[in-house]
Amino acid sequence: MVKKVIAAAMVLSLLACTVPQKSLRKEGTTSGTAGEDVGPYYYYTESYLLKKRGDTQQAIRMLRKAIAKDQGSIFLKTELARLYLQHRDEQAALKIVEEIIKTHPEHVPSIIMLGSIHATLNHHAEAVKAYKKALTLEPGSEQIYLLLGSEYVRGRELEKAMKLYQELTRISPALFAGYFYLGSVSSMLKQYDTAEAAFLKCLELRPDYEKTFFELIPIYEATGRDEKVIDTYKKILDRNPADIKAAIGLGRFYLKTGQKNKAEDVFNSLEQVVQSNPVVLEQIALIYLDQKEYQKGADILERLLKEDPNNPEIRYFLGMALEELQKTDEAIAMFEGVPYGSDYHRSAIVHLASIYQEKGDTEKALGLMKQAIDKDPNDPDLYLFLGAIYEEAQSYNDAIKTLKKGLELKPDYVRLHFRLGVVYDKAHDTEQCIREMKTVIKANPTHVEALNYLGYTYAEHGINLDEAEELIKRAMKNKPDDGYITDSLGWVYYKKGLYRKALMLLLEASRLVPDDPTILEHVGDAYVKLNEPKNGLKYYKKAAEKKKKDKVQLEQKIESLERLLGQDT
Repeated sequence: MVKKVIAAAMVLSLLACTVPQKSLRKEGTTSGTAGEDVGPYYYYTESYLLKKRGDTQQAIRMLRKAIAKDQGSIFLKTELARLYLQHRDEQAALKIVEEIIKTHPEHVPSIIMLGSIHATLNHHAEAVKAYKKALTLEPGSEQIYLLLGSEYVRGRELEKAMKLYQELTRISPALFAGYFYLGSVSSMLKQYDTAEAAFLKCLELRPDYEKTFFELIPIYEATGRDEKVIDTYKKILDRNPADIKAAIGLGRFYLKTGQKNKAEDVFNSLEQVVQSNPVVLEQIALIYLDQKEYQKGADILERLLKEDPNNPEIRYFLGMALEELQKTDEAIAMFEGVPYGSDYHRSAIVHLASIYQEKGDTEKALGLMKQAIDKDPNDPDLYLFLGAIYEEAQSYNDAIKTLKKGLELKPDYVRLHFRLGVVYDKAHDTEQCIREMKTVIKANPTHVEALNYLGYTYAEHGINLDEAEELIKRAMKNKPDDGYITDSLGWVYYKKGLYRKALMLLLEASRLVPDDPTILEHVGDAYVKLNEPKNGLKYYKKAAEKKKKDKVQLEQKIESLERLLGQDT
């Protein structure tokens, strides 16, 4: 009995640090059995211990008993709301918090919790409203500033977030977090000078905060300060030579900027530090693949495969490297070794089908995809890939049927609708193509490819040219340096008869994509309309050099201009 009393005393002593006892009205005793008349503190204690053991459901039941004993306790109710949140029952938590605020409209902790619940439920406007109310009640609260700023960022209200963080740095100039988040939002807004200044101030206040260094690096990259990028990575590595993230980042940057020897030095040093850690080595291999250094990536992956010959992930990525190195038979062997059930099996089958199709064995490619569908008939992506093989083989009716089967499984799948629109276009069914592209844009108004495709389709047919211009400009807003989108806008102006304006855009498109025969032909067309046949002929000939098939119409244009220029001379 003495041991039990001592143990109970120890528990209560520990709980005293975490339980604001004044907030509980003691009724009855604070210890005892379920058969006795006990007070709220007993049930709260039981709830606390159950929560510590991970039994959230029973903890909730005990806390509700505590509240039944003390129905006016804000503390108990907020604790219950927290338990519901831990139990992933946001609606129950929301109901409790709203009840508290109804009777205690200025209880800031409950208002803050209300905001966090709304944020969890993706109720952006309600979350902002709650945090703003809390901030009016506690104007200097750094916590509320950070929560409101985070919600603005989540809702993509970046300008508001930036102003809020600027205000926070004014009222709390010693708070490094204010400068950190100001830097992050400024960087998102591409206000790089402001972002850099904020991050440097953050480092002044907290020199050991490594995340700040990593936030500075993309700013230096975006502003073309390569030496600053390298210097920042080196600062991190000077502090911690075993920092894998920094070493991998520096190596990747060296590769990206063509400094291959320095990249190899970094990766070799890293390999020694991590003592041939396979996870890190695989990351290095994937960086080499990403930078098109396929042989170097393959060398590392082959070493890893010797140590772990049945690893499906290594087999898959090695297959990709070998495929790019045109070691087709070896790539096939790797992809075939990726077992069914692996996360990489489906992608391996797609690669295999693509290889066989490129080898001219369309039947084998189709067979592989059909076998995959037989095993996983409810996977809409498999119908997408099978449709792509039919499309490549110019079996457009089969492609359409296949893609429609995929849409039966997932009617709102944007990728299937977009591909179906492309196939309809190739099958010369313009009406259905337009319908599918509109479906894509309705589901995703910023879908760049669909915006461009629909706009270009209108231009090609000389219809809805104002709408075509608007669609392509929307696409260009998201991808301003895309040569194909630039060509589409130029082609709209061409169809509108604005030939000089069209030529400027078409020339820019040919600069961005120098070897595309369609773009080169468009430039030639614009020159001809501007009565500059010599320039037109030059671009037609460039287009003919690049075009591999369907050259009859282009060759007729060349012959026509050659005759015209011959007569002139």
